[in-house]
Amino acid sequence: MKAASAIVGVILTAAFTAGAVAAEQGNVYRWVDKDGTPHYQDRPPEGLDPGAATALSLRYRMTDQAAMAATAKQKAELDDVAKLREQQQAADKSAGDTEREQVAREREQGCETARAKAEKYETAHRLYRPGPDGQRTYLTDEEIDAARVEARRAVAEWCGE
Repeated sequence: MKAASAIVGVILTAAFTAGAVAAEQGNVYRWVDKDGTPHYQDRPPEGLDPGAATALSLRYRMTDQAAMAATAKQKAELDDVAKLREQQQAADKSAGDTEREQVAREREQGCETARAKAEKYETAHRLYRPGPDGQRTYLTDEEIDAARVEARRAVAEWCGE
């Protein structure tokens, strides 16, 4: 009987010790030295008053390295796509600027041409159009009035007036 109770005692002692060790693994001990500096350690400090250290219970979980790698890869892919989008937008803006400049030049030339034609129509007493045989065909008064109105409309359209 004594042997059996000794074995049970050893087993119980081992079980309590294992339980105590498992419980300490989740603790961090904090104490303040004589200079007022706080210290943290995973086991109680040796040589200090047992009440000097405070056990802080920590909850933690292990880092999932595969998930972190997948997240980093996804972020890198998103960064690459964002860079591509920015490059495309810059190219579009540059192309848009070039097209706007070209349209502005064309509009300016059209405005100058329309103004010159309108001035010519306003100051000329007689207007003509070339005939099929190269001869001049002079416009009637009504046709001149219509040409002047059309010239003014072209100036308003090209010059924004």
